[in-house]
Amino acid sequence: MKIYINEEVLDSKLEKEETLGEVYSEIRKWAEAQGKFLLQCLVDGKEMLLDELRTLSIEGRERLDFYVGENLDLLVNSLVELDKYLDNIGNTLLGRDSLTEKESKDLQDGIAWIHELLNSAKNLMKLDFSRITPVPGGNTLDTILSTTQEGISDLDSASGIERYLENLRDLKLFILNLINRTAVLTVDTKTLKDVLMNFSENMEVMKNEFIRVNENFQSGKDALAGELLSHSIGRLNIMLSSFISIRSKLTDVDIDTISIDGKTLGETIEQLNSLLDSVAKSLEIRDIVMAGDILEYELPDILDQFVPFLKEIIKFL
Repeated sequence: MKIYINEEVLDSKLEKEETLGEVYSEIRKWAEAQGKFLLQCLVDGKEMLLDELRTLSIEGRERLDFYVGENLDLLVNSLVELDKYLDNIGNTLLGRDSLTEKESKDLQDGIAWIHELLNSAKNLMKLDFSRITPVPGGNTLDTILSTTQEGISDLDSASGIERYLENLRDLKLFILNLINRTAVLTVDTKTLKDVLMNFSENMEVMKNEFIRVNENFQSGKDALAGELLSHSIGRLNIMLSSFISIRSKLTDVDIDTISIDGKTLGETIEQLNSLLDSVAKSLEIRDIVMAGDILEYELPDILDQFVPFLKEIIKFL
């Protein structure tokens, strides 16, 4: 069997791989290690998903084609297509109380594609789906993705479809946020520098946004607070994504090891992620007081710590 990557034959030979799924996994690992991602797999000219390949033997196959994305623009484009696909699913399910057999099969294939694409995005961007809650206080992304897969068998009633649609809405929020984050990864150095300067000069505005979230929670405006929190976290994610882009551009500088007042950027990022995780867990158990205290008193201090790091990184751009 011959293996091609982007129409070029692969020189290395198979060693311990016995199934097409194992070959697929190895190619995907290689692609992600190169900062790329796997777009498509063809077995003897037929497109197949990972779930279909898992148990298929390599015996009797003549040609295996892999198409690998060469840059993050392709990931952004794929996420935009995914967002449109979620809209199509929603339009199909809305107002229904059951699906035809063909619709169920098409949905299964589509959800498998979603999982593969998001798995590549997760590995490329070092995301932890168990810590991401698209809706503050709601389910984690891990849970949402599991439910979209398992819930297909429960689409035989209006209530089952409505529950499924709720999960799709949460997933769509994450996709929109991820599109914004990946868009930052593709910008040129000048634009990236402008993004960092904007954050360094306007961190006080960001701090006040989180304080306003707590004020709305305390005044009983939970829905508004949730919307403000999602917006502010989305802006924070743009800053964090800019660090990913910088790592790929400044290959001779390890920005994570930059140290200010005895603390590295990597440690500061980890502390920020830990606080955001604590906010999500507090909202999940409806502990508004705990979440509010973190947002108003702990988070602003961490955000202040990012300002000198941002100014230092700008010097390298």
